Amino acid sequence: MAASAHHFDHLPVAVAVVDDDGLLLEVNRALASLRGQTADELQGQQVGVLMSRASALLYHSYIFPLLKMSDQVDEVSIQLRDTEGRRIDALMSARREVVSDGRGVVRCVFMRLKERGRLEYQLLTAKRAADEAPGLLFQLRREPREAPRFTYVTDAIRRLFNVAPSQALEDADVVWRQIHPDDAQRVQCTLDASALDLSPWRCECRAVVDQQAMWLELHATPHQEPDGSVVWNGYIADITERKDMELGLREKASAERANQAKSEFMAHMSHELRPPLNGILGFAQLLQMQDAGNLRADQRTKLGYIEAAGQSLLRLINEVLEISRIEAGHMSVQMADLPLDEVIESSLLLAEPLAAKRRVNLNWVGARGAVVQADRHRLGQVLLNLLTNAIKYGPESGRVDVQVELLAGDVIELRVQDQGPGLSLAQQAQLFQPFNRLGAEHSQVEGVGLGLVITQGLVELMGGQLRVRSEPGEGACFVVSLQRASAPAPGLGGGDTQVADLVPAEASPGVPPEQARQRVLYVEDNPINALLMSTLFEGSRQFELLVLDTGGKALAALRSGPWPDALLFDMHLADMDGVTLLHAVRQLPGWAMQPVVAVSADAMPEEIRRALGAGFDDYWTKPLDVTRVEPALRRLLSAQVRSDGTMSV
Repeated sequence: MAASAHHFDHLPVAVAVVDDDGLLLEVNRALASLRGQTADELQGQQVGVLMSRASALLYHSYIFPLLKMSDQVDEVSIQLRDTEGRRIDALMSARREVVSDGRGVVRCVFMRLKERGRLEYQLLTAKRAADEAPGLLFQLRREPREAPRFTYVTDAIRRLFNVAPSQALEDADVVWRQIHPDDAQRVQCTLDASALDLSPWRCECRAVVDQQAMWLELHATPHQEPDGSVVWNGYIADITERKDMELGLREKASAERANQAKSEFMAHMSHELRPPLNGILGFAQLLQMQDAGNLRADQRTKLGYIEAAGQSLLRLINEVLEISRIEAGHMSVQMADLPLDEVIESSLLLAEPLAAKRRVNLNWVGARGAVVQADRHRLGQVLLNLLTNAIKYGPESGRVDVQVELLAGDVIELRVQDQGPGLSLAQQAQLFQPFNRLGAEHSQVEGVGLGLVITQGLVELMGGQLRVRSEPGEGACFVVSLQRASAPAPGLGGGDTQVADLVPAEASPGVPPEQARQRVLYVEDNPINALLMSTLFEGSRQFELLVLDTGGKALAALRSGPWPDALLFDMHLADMDGVTLLHAVRQLPGWAMQPVVAVSADAMPEEIRRALGAGFDDYWTKPLDVTRVEPALRRLLSAQVRSDGTMSV
């Protein structure tokens, strides 16, 4: 079988043949070279060795089951990895053929991608900005002798007309039927006039949506296409408030407030849309100039579509600005000598609500004062996961013990013992398999069977080992073995401490150890924003990021341990605003002068001045220029802030 791999060696793409058990039967030269190995070294290994952990899970949980049903999948985005752990973005296409007795082989082709991830990031940012703009952005097309139809609308159409974008794209009348009958003819006439001489389409009209009357303002710019069709790019804004003011006393102050509201709308839309659009167009043009030879004809065509769509939206923004005459703003570990007591204390406190719900006693027994080599955040994640499992799978009104023991050879064992049903040898052999819940899927305990797999991976990343000791009917003891960092602290000994006796260490945000990455805490309740910032910091050599989603959690983290060197706060959190959170942070010991940055989509000068006046060291507006975040943090942490107190990010 190995010799047949030469059949694919002449191909310029990576090829692998995999059996139904996930074993590599054949690997061509291109794939082996991508990995930095030989084909002989790869044959016989699991297909997951080629991929990142997430992509290996994707293959086994989604791609292979789909292949068994439909025989073929095309262009699935995955990440390969080389022998040094570097990740390689690729598209995977695969076909499965049945060989005998229902078993088959999967032939996989991997095509490496360049710049796709960066381009997709820019597209995601642009789409989000467009969907969150205050007005409805649209593209309307009228072909000869046909009724006008929408070819693009943003999600704001839900707020204005209470219809889904898909409904408007299928039938434009779901929008036009909501125009007030007295204004419908005028709207049609202004559209016809704009189509006739390609003049800007300007119109104010009333609409009745869910029996509520509202005023709309419509601005659009037309252009004619070679087939005679006319296409308008424009926006629709709710101007009901402005109209109400005009129907009132029409005082000068009221008119000025209305104009200011419109100005703020235009400034917000320009700030949110123009930077990501420039990024989209720049990367699209760069790919066309530098990587055209690496792209298939259909990929070049799709790239052209991306650029054309970007140009269309950019023209829209420029037109809006002209109309209103407004001038436009990323798993690694950080090893350190870590007091184990601190991690146990904080993890027990976090697990206490679940334990209380099931009336489970959490007990800390054994040695104190141990210091291990570990990553604080990851070890806390490991222990909390083990505690949660012990509570969930053990009996109500039971007991969970956390024990530390110092062994010979500078090894420290951290054990979590439960009173659950225990595990047989057969179950233990399958314990760390993805999605294998060992029969718990038939119980009322929620889960998908990935927690222990992730926990094992985290422990191994820290140079440790995770194993289980168990007998059916006698519970299970999960053991984390870590390397001892230094001699035990004074007072090392045994004991039995209830959770209620544990007191978090006082906050101490001092200077990190020499050569250690500096830690940044980002408080953000928007999942997309949190994901984007996490992706940005992934792989950073200087900074490590922790993301929390509420101000309350941030304050608890600051009180319980010396975590961050700098703080980033979103200004509009679910439980408090950024200024309130800042004032609470400044009252904590050691945080009177530490750098705190406001991060907000609000770019209005008044809000920036208010935040800086409240004591923020800097104010970053969304979307961020990702190339300037780390330099800005370095300047802040070295106290090289400009005299006006702001940085452009």
